[in-house]
Amino acid sequence: MNIINKTAVQLSNRGISIDGKPAIILCASLFYFRIPRELWKDRLRKVKKAGYNCIDVYFPWNFHETEQNKWDFSGEKDVEVFLQMAADEGLYVVARPGPYICSEWDGGALPSYLFADSKVRLRDNDPAFLAHVGRWFDRILSLLKKYELGQKGSIICVQLDNELDFYGCQDPTGYISALRDMALTHSLEVPLVACAGQGDLYKASGNATGVIPTCNFYPNDRDPDFESKVHEYVERLEKQNLPLMVTETNRSHFLLRRLFAAGAKLLGPYLQVSGTNFGFSNAANNWGNPLSLLTSDYDFGGMISSTGEVRPEALEGRLMSHIIDSVGEPLAQSLYKKNHGLTLKGALPNEVTGPNVLELEGGGYLYSLPNVSERGQTVSVQIGGQFYPKQTKLTISKGRCPLLLAQTPLSHWGLEQGMLEFSSAELIYSRTIGNQSILVFSAEGESETVFHLPELINVETEDGILLSRANDSHVVFTGISGSAVITLASGQILELRMLQREKALNLREVTADGSLIFDDLLKRVSDAEVPSIQWGISPLNAGASELGENSQHLGDQAVFLENQGIYRGYAWYQAKVQSHSGDHVHGVLLQDASDICSVYTNDTFQATVVPGGGSVYVPFKEDRFADQLKLLVRSEIWGHSNFDDARLPAFRMNGQKGITGAIAVTKLMEFKGNWRFKSVRSRNEHEKYTIESCDTETWPIINWGSWMTEHHPSYGYYKKTFQASSKSNAWYLNLPGIRALATVFINGDEAGKVNPLTPYLELTPWIKAGEENQLTLFLETFYGLETGDVILYEGIKAKEWEVASAGEKELWNHALAAQSETIAAELPVELLPGSSAWLMGKIEQMDSTHCWEVMFNGSNIKVTVFVNGRLIGRIWTPSQTSKPQMRGGNENMAYIPGPWLRGEGNTLAILLESTEREYMGVLEGIQFSPVKSNI
Repeated sequence: MNIINKTAVQLSNRGISIDGKPAIILCASLFYFRIPRELWKDRLRKVKKAGYNCIDVYFPWNFHETEQNKWDFSGEKDVEVFLQMAADEGLYVVARPGPYICSEWDGGALPSYLFADSKVRLRDNDPAFLAHVGRWFDRILSLLKKYELGQKGSIICVQLDNELDFYGCQDPTGYISALRDMALTHSLEVPLVACAGQGDLYKASGNATGVIPTCNFYPNDRDPDFESKVHEYVERLEKQNLPLMVTETNRSHFLLRRLFAAGAKLLGPYLQVSGTNFGFSNAANNWGNPLSLLTSDYDFGGMISSTGEVRPEALEGRLMSHIIDSVGEPLAQSLYKKNHGLTLKGALPNEVTGPNVLELEGGGYLYSLPNVSERGQTVSVQIGGQFYPKQTKLTISKGRCPLLLAQTPLSHWGLEQGMLEFSSAELIYSRTIGNQSILVFSAEGESETVFHLPELINVETEDGILLSRANDSHVVFTGISGSAVITLASGQILELRMLQREKALNLREVTADGSLIFDDLLKRVSDAEVPSIQWGISPLNAGASELGENSQHLGDQAVFLENQGIYRGYAWYQAKVQSHSGDHVHGVLLQDASDICSVYTNDTFQATVVPGGGSVYVPFKEDRFADQLKLLVRSEIWGHSNFDDARLPAFRMNGQKGITGAIAVTKLMEFKGNWRFKSVRSRNEHEKYTIESCDTETWPIINWGSWMTEHHPSYGYYKKTFQASSKSNAWYLNLPGIRALATVFINGDEAGKVNPLTPYLELTPWIKAGEENQLTLFLETFYGLETGDVILYEGIKAKEWEVASAGEKELWNHALAAQSETIAAELPVELLPGSSAWLMGKIEQMDSTHCWEVMFNGSNIKVTVFVNGRLIGRIWTPSQTSKPQMRGGNENMAYIPGPWLRGEGNTLAILLESTEREYMGVLEGIQFSPVKSNI
């Protein structure tokens, strides 16, 4: 594939050329939608100072279209300002407008109104979906066009969708081609790319004409087989005359060095700049067991924290960029060399994976020696028939990946003759000033550097560098640090500088007079005083239902929130149970519930549950009479899944939130024994054994799941009958604890399947009320997998449904209204089980020139934190039973950006929710720490 674009960005198997100059792209994720606008420039400059020359940035559709046809590109959402800043700071941009972005962002950036339309087939060649995408692309692509390289900005490529090979797209070619056509309609001229998340380039790109496949790699950083995998993709793309571009990978520069030496020309460590999920922008996904909620803090440990602090990994980034720049265009145009003749001695292949060799354009080699073991490794390298080093030792610390040069002509640095034969030190900086070439090397401990210099006249060494000669033209320099000046017959001067790695990490540049300039990117200064806060508390009603607004009547059936135009925030469902007098209710079964549902009956708290979109039974502490039951379910949308996964309903790309109904359970039937059982050898005998007239007289009578057999997998039919009440109108089956698979039949009809993650199944449509019913379970198990229990819930559907809701703006308005009703409070604050309250803080003086970390300490309590009208974080403290796993960052931290503060008169509003039925909710303390600024 020859990719010829009209712009200055050209691609070939040798790499990437920008404005006619070959370039290696070091690309750090930096997401404007997770960083306050006033801090965009701060983060961009820190990326630049860390040695990166590019950022990748998603553009979330639902960040700009919060409701259908309601668009916003102003203020914190001003894409043009951000792109202009990136260009002004000298950073290229990889633009990623989706329509799907993943990024652990609410719904992967797909607007939630799409999920309410069953006719829309997401992320596919579907006219209905593409029509919606067209409206988004009409807005975002027109902006991206203005900021292409060569126009007003620095965009060098545009990505279409994101990791499509993870998704069940039916027509990837048609879909990606449709997105490409939209891009071309908007006259985009930079390369269009499509990234593969699990290595399937076709499913990611559809092999659409003019769309370039890229790869996302997330290995174990010390996987000894990683390079061999990368090489396979390098060779495959090389046949299409394309470079390997890695649009996402891990953040450690140990891995990035490995990836670079394996042949990648664009390296895109994901989330190298962290951020915050402000508002209700978090996602829920499959990073838990399997469910997890994404924290407001979005930080995977990259080189810049979510609060803007520069971490040591930034020094590694700058050092790596120096190495790349020191060789320049020959390295940018290098090719991965499979048959190179370099061999390694002294370490096993699963200890040091190398040499991994790049052949430089114009001659010479750069190779890597990644130490993936847990201890230092002392090795030697055979080059041209000789083993090096000869006079010293080459010891590689664990977790290090030196990038070394061999047999490299000095013409790469302006010298007419000579060669760098070997060095156990990394070349980290080069500069030519007139007839003088300066080469700066770095190593850990003593190093050895060997030159072939046929025109050598004189050598002077200083500060510990030792010189030895094999002959008149071969010179060897050894030492820990120091310098040497070499005079050649041509009049040219080669100056060598040797630094220890610890000092080299702080090297910023070599000036025009040859001086080495150092700085400390990690220096931090903070003199801000921690503010004093006057606290007040305002209790809320049971379930906090007074926070809900815009009440809607739903009738006798609850519906998902998206169907009612509720896309983010909280909702309150209310319903009644109408039944025969005297019926006892043992609990409530919620149908299709997510994300966080708190259940109240007659103002009594019952439980907080996080079912992942499945059904869940909430038992009461005490039975209640059905004809007196009022139900309240508070449902919080933590976030729509950013990743499609079939294991739980909430994981699906179109998974919806809230509930679809509730059942007041009047009877529980547990079926343990006296099952009729038939063992079979296949899955294909349902018609014979599930019919009501099936003769079971000779079948053995056993307990559920107790059949023993030598056959694995094993199959069998369990059958029994039960009497359904004439007063009930709802039935659900639950197989808690099952680890096998079961197919459920009622009266001969298949009702559905049950698995370990979705053990509930509604049977209502097939049940004959007031009659005897036949239940058949076809069990598939393997080597004694647990089969759990079999419980049938019988009850009455709740009716007269209403739903109200509150988003960020509505909650803040309620908090302000509650200020006048607060009573003085001090921490710790305790709440009764299931209760809620506003904790209000008045901050008269708070330094707005600093940003602040706010750490929450407590138990069995969830907090939603507002500052001056902005939702800055949602935190769930450790809880006994209700809290799911949290992923993505520091789960106890909220972040207050300094620009969002006023010099005086700041208001902090915290919505407190006690989540455990048997335990008090306690907020022990809140700790404020100023963020220490650097650079």
